[in-house]
Amino acid sequence: MPKNIIVILNTDEGRALVRRKCRAAKVKIATFEQLVDAELDQQGKQRKRGLWEEFDRLLDEDSEQDADR
Repeated sequence: MPKNIIVILNTDEGRALVRRKCRAAKVKIATFEQLVDAELDQQGKQRKRGLWEEFDRLLDEDSEQDADR
C-alpha cells in the first residue's frame, strides 16, 4: 500500500518532523518508512499475525547496520 496515504509523510513540514523524531529515537527514516509499510500491509486484517516479529526484524537490522559503522 502506498505511503502517500500517511499524510505526515506527504508534506515537507511533516517529513521534517518525522526526521527529527527519528533522529531523537536513533531510528533511520528509511526504517520508519519500512515500519509504516509493515503496518499498512496488515491493514484490514483482523489479526495482525507476525507484525511484531516484522517490527523486531526491521529494528534489529537498523541496529546491526549502525553497529557495522
